[in-house]
Amino acid sequence: MEEYTLKDKLKMGMALGLFFVFTVFLYGPLGIYLSNADELKFGLGVVIKDAAVISVIAFAGIVLFSLIVPKILFKWYSLLVLGVGLGFYIQGNYINYDYGVLDGTEIRWSDYTKYGLLNTLIWCVAVLLPFIVNFIVSRKDKKLMNKIIVGASLFLVAIQIPALISQVAGYKKKGEASLIINNDNMFEMASDENIIVFVLDTLDEVYYKSYIKEHPEFEEDLPGFVHYDNALTGGARTMMGMPIMFTGKPYNRQGTYSDYIDEIYSEENVLQKMSDAGYDVRVYSESLFYSDKTADWVSNYEMVTNPVTSDVILTKKLYKLSLFKFMPHFLKARFWMQTSEFEEAMKRENTYQFDDSLFYEKFKQDGLTTSKSVKKSFTVYHMRGVHRPFNMDENAVFVGHTGRKNQLVGTFKIVKEYIDQLKEQGLYDSSTIMITADHGDKKQCQRIMLMLKEAGATGEVTKSHAPVSSFDFPIYFTGLIGETLPDQEYGVDFKSLKDDDTRRRYVYRNTADNSKLVVKKFYTDAEAKKTKALKLEEEFVDNNGNVPYVLGTRLGFDADSTGNSYVTEGFGNNHGFRTKMRGPYGRLEIPFEEIPDDTITAKIELYNECEMGYDVIIKANGKELYNKTVDESVVRSGISFDIDPSCFNEDMLVLEFEFPHISQEEMNIDVLDRTITLSVVSLTFDEK
Repeated sequence: MEEYTLKDKLKMGMALGLFFVFTVFLYGPLGIYLSNADELKFGLGVVIKDAAVISVIAFAGIVLFSLIVPKILFKWYSLLVLGVGLGFYIQGNYINYDYGVLDGTEIRWSDYTKYGLLNTLIWCVAVLLPFIVNFIVSRKDKKLMNKIIVGASLFLVAIQIPALISQVAGYKKKGEASLIINNDNMFEMASDENIIVFVLDTLDEVYYKSYIKEHPEFEEDLPGFVHYDNALTGGARTMMGMPIMFTGKPYNRQGTYSDYIDEIYSEENVLQKMSDAGYDVRVYSESLFYSDKTADWVSNYEMVTNPVTSDVILTKKLYKLSLFKFMPHFLKARFWMQTSEFEEAMKRENTYQFDDSLFYEKFKQDGLTTSKSVKKSFTVYHMRGVHRPFNMDENAVFVGHTGRKNQLVGTFKIVKEYIDQLKEQGLYDSSTIMITADHGDKKQCQRIMLMLKEAGATGEVTKSHAPVSSFDFPIYFTGLIGETLPDQEYGVDFKSLKDDDTRRRYVYRNTADNSKLVVKKFYTDAEAKKTKALKLEEEFVDNNGNVPYVLGTRLGFDADSTGNSYVTEGFGNNHGFRTKMRGPYGRLEIPFEEIPDDTITAKIELYNECEMGYDVIIKANGKELYNKTVDESVVRSGISFDIDPSCFNEDMLVLEFEFPHISQEEMNIDVLDRTITLSVVSLTFDEK
């Protein structure tokens, strides 16, 4: 019988532990993360931290267990650990089958029976190999196998290190921090003075008139309010309208949208002025429309460097996916998961969600409260209003599918109950309350509803036909605190306007022209309802389509629209963070800086407002690359397909999208009138 000293067991246990832990517990999750980093929101640092903790624990466990294994069993234990580790190494690096994208689609395991049998055979060979080698070498030198176990373990670790270093070197570091909007103190009122702004998305004045005609009781109990029926937005749609409300500065494509946002909030603005004047500023909206700098002024904004809220959940998901990769085929079903499950580790209970039914649930749960420590507050609620999709009923309850009319009734139910609670707490009279919209919905989306009650105002609701513009709002807000805002080219003090006044007003409209992103600058001297009176003064067109594409670059169909510039057909308006494809045919013409020598992979990120149940076919140079029915799994995981060099025509890649269910006759009408298909967020080409 071979004798093992404590030193021998420690040495072999450390070598086996290092191999096993490095392969499965360290390189496993790190390799999986690095291969999918572009699709995951969290950074490499958090993965390294969690994997390192688990690896240290696992290594210590293996070493300690090695020390307590009886000497009579230690050789068989070490051979078994090496054999199983070798099986994991071979499985994870060489013999994994392509089960498709882990997007929630169930894997039909019965289709892989033959592969499973072969896989099991390979595993048996891997596990038995150390025993076979031991049987051969132990006849000549009983201690030689100990050296082989240590040497093999260290060798297998050494050959994996360069691959890990290569993957880490190619990792593109994520942004250091991102702006998060939480719902903290959402319904907390100041004790002395409150300025409250309801921004009801897409609420056209036409829709409000229709609502008030059927529900006149809404205005009957709103003393002191003025209804401005001739209000014009300064920008449409949301990505144009929201920043204007707080800065008075329009976006004219003078750079990327994110650069524009950073620039306008680097100058004096409403949020800064309010904060400097001692107001508790809270804005419940979407982070796209605000720069990181606004976190200095808005109390419910925070900069987050790590989006992960549960390291425990993240670690569980990482190792579940890692074991899915390393386990033998017939055990993989126990570790099957979809990559979207990582979202569970990043849930924030207090994140503001652009969902009026959730807004109402929280309002009913919390109710309005008055803070003794906060004397003055400026609160903005950017609500969904009548923005599509319509999924809320007249009771402000989520029902999945409804209509504009019901959703509108539900929206005003929320506003009315909020105002009623202000009255109950004795805060209504001292509050300034504005109810408005970021943009309209009809024609050029230029007409917005606007109601305003100033602190101390009384009497029945009155109407004003004054030519108000949302460009005036920054001047009004800062005027409430005795301040002014410089460089307000298009705004005036709308409180000084009379019903019969005329003025030149401007609308910056984000639209599309032959599928190119365009900002159109309109002016009008007429009433807001007269769409034909809007005159086009200037166009700001995205003409960057001739910029050669560099492999690995993310093309966004979002606010920065680096992808839209390559569009020649079939894409409609940009909607802030996505662009909707329309009609039976779409086309992208993308010149590459360098044609790839090998096959590359295209990844299209989609937004969850896509239509379902139809086929999409993607071709390049006459070759079909993708053909699948769009369902929830496709929208969730995105569209991926391979492109080989033969798909290029010289240095140009032309992608054609076909939607057979839509009539070709739609190609004869304006792109914005065609049927909506995919809602595209981004497109990336990368090495396979």
